[in-house]
Amino acid sequence: MLTRDRQPSSDRALPTFISLVVLGILLMTLHVRLEGGGVVDILRTGTQAIVSPLQRGVSYVVNPIADAIEGLGDISGLREENIALRAALEESQAELIAVEDQLARLDLLEDLYGLDELDSDLGRTVANVIGRPDPFDASFIIDRGSSHGIVVGQPVIDSNGFVVGSVSSVTPVSATIVPITASREGVIVLVGSQVGSLTSLVNSDEMRLEITDAKEPVLATERVLTSAASVSFPAGLPVGEVVEDLAIASGGITGVVQPYVDIDTLRLVVVLAWPADPISAAGQDEVQVEETTTTTISETTTTEGG
Repeated sequence: MLTRDRQPSSDRALPTFISLVVLGILLMTLHVRLEGGGVVDILRTGTQAIVSPLQRGVSYVVNPIADAIEGLGDISGLREENIALRAALEESQAELIAVEDQLARLDLLEDLYGLDELDSDLGRTVANVIGRPDPFDASFIIDRGSSHGIVVGQPVIDSNGFVVGSVSSVTPVSATIVPITASREGVIVLVGSQVGSLTSLVNSDEMRLEITDAKEPVLATERVLTSAASVSFPAGLPVGEVVEDLAIASGGITGVVQPYVDIDTLRLVVVLAWPADPISAAGQDEVQVEETTTTTISETTTTEGG
């Protein structure tokens, strides 16, 4: 019973389908003729009519997702930029704190030592160490020069009053300082009551002490000061201390002195205007020599007259 009912339906469906196909082809042909276009254009138009709603739907769904992903990328970039800005800010704050510390230190030193770089009567100029001309050269550069009253040959000390070295060259805004540990010239020093000399040692931050006419042994840690016989430094400036006990040998003493100043950690120095007026001092010496010569001639003349 069921088989007989279904068979006539399937027989009718096939002719119906064929009829619809033929009708569709006829309608398309008629439409093409009326519109003047080709079959491809018709198919393209139909395809666009079908796909366009789908594209709009996909765009509606996909675009927010793409925007969200792009936004996440922007957030990640902003986060990295924020981290970099924070690091730069922290570095700037650290530099600002360092500068403030230096200024506070300078104010304290000026109060303690009465230093005023703008007051020429004091004969002292505070300067900062700003660099070294050569990694293999112990000399260093300060940020004060001839425009600040600095001249070649002036002695240099640190903030504690310890001997550093002397000025070797000057520009209007800077000067080069040669430490005593690197200078070819010796320093006349006083060890206790004995006068000796300090000379530099090759590739060493220590110095060689030599007392040619020693009267007594020298003990370790004994302070070494600049002597009044020195032509490079004022008398009484601390230089360093003796490293070990030194006995007299062949009438003299030879040993090693460790300077108080560590050049590698030096950040602030004081340049001394010493002698205070070298031109006047030189003039006085010349006058004294002339007076002495005149006196000698007069005495000689008197003797001959008698």
